[in-house]
Amino acid sequence: MKKTLRFIRSMKCGMILLVLVMLLSLAGSLIPQQEASMRYVRAYGAQTAQFLIAVGATDIFHTWYFYALEILLCLNLVLCSIVRFPRTLKANGEWTDRARRAEGEHPLTGEKREKLCGFLTVRHYRLEQAADGAVYSKNAAGFYGSFLTHLSILLVLLFGSLVLMTPDIQDLTVLPGSALTLADGTTVTCDQFHITDETGRLDYASVLTVRSADGQREKQQEIRVNQPLRFGEYKIYQQTYGTAGRVRITNHTNGAEEVMFLTDPCFLSIDGRNGVYYQALYPGFLRDAEGNYTLITSTSVSYQDPVYAIQTVSDGMTTSVLAFPEDELRLGDISFTFLSPTEYPGLRIKHVSSWLFGGLYFSFGLMVAALYLCFFAAPVYVRVREDSYTILSPKNQQGLILDLRALIGEKETDP
Repeated sequence: MKKTLRFIRSMKCGMILLVLVMLLSLAGSLIPQQEASMRYVRAYGAQTAQFLIAVGATDIFHTWYFYALEILLCLNLVLCSIVRFPRTLKANGEWTDRARRAEGEHPLTGEKREKLCGFLTVRHYRLEQAADGAVYSKNAAGFYGSFLTHLSILLVLLFGSLVLMTPDIQDLTVLPGSALTLADGTTVTCDQFHITDETGRLDYASVLTVRSADGQREKQQEIRVNQPLRFGEYKIYQQTYGTAGRVRITNHTNGAEEVMFLTDPCFLSIDGRNGVYYQALYPGFLRDAEGNYTLITSTSVSYQDPVYAIQTVSDGMTTSVLAFPEDELRLGDISFTFLSPTEYPGLRIKHVSSWLFGGLYFSFGLMVAALYLCFFAAPVYVRVREDSYTILSPKNQQGLILDLRALIGEKETDP
């Protein structure tokens, strides 16, 4: 048991766990996460997609083994911190006591001692009077560098995991010219959407305008699959796309007119009995020599020759009809004019609380400060006696030694 505990809290175990977490995180960034199964089949083939889904690679950040690695790594960091912290608390006092008792290594005369003390004072060394002289110290916070590094890594893992695992995710569609209203009142308006660019190359892109609930903040940006829009606590991705039919309904009795979007099968009627039942929209068709139509059911580009599959219902009679853009069907005083379809984006909207990002940024800032303390703020003590001085530090202070020798004109002696 002791050997197991010793290994779990060892640096070797921590490095192994950290590398494994990084590799899984890299895989999670390269493999699209939480997508529909067919997308993986199209991208990787049936067998590879089946394997990826089976091992959880399509939702890595919610797998049991990712959780287990993070828990073990957090345990390793906590144990390292607990073990190191008491030693860290004692280190400053121990080195201060050692400096008080230290014998002089380098001779010092009165004039040179004053020059040395002045130099240390200018460099903001802390002065503590001691018997037969003084102790100058600096960078005592450097003792905490290692502890704070472990703590910052632990916080990065905790907040990073919460950011990855706890976002509120919504998959929503929005038609060009329309807007979505999110839970907090933020609105997302789709200004434009296209499947192909000017050259005909596939380029799924949306131009969105996002406005805060109070209207004080607004941002417009074109988004693509790998170029999301960030707005406050929201991150909006170009997720998928669809094509919606359009029909203009005209009431010739009063001249009223309305254009409706058709995304799902529906019955369009004024009186509830007579009207048009919309079934589906197809991207194109093939027509043989006898005039028979074969409908094309799918395409990866814009609908070139769209066809509406509908049924007319009049006086209890139902008739199946194929309608093309600009075709008009009139039933009594109501006419239905089918228009060219419009393409619309499917958006994935992630919402993460700002305090989580604040905690993550704080953790990274703490890590930078901790690494600075580790590498650039080594604790140093200078014991100055009446006739000599010595330098003490947990790390090499060759630079300071040379500076003080040059200051007081001490000649370097051979070892």
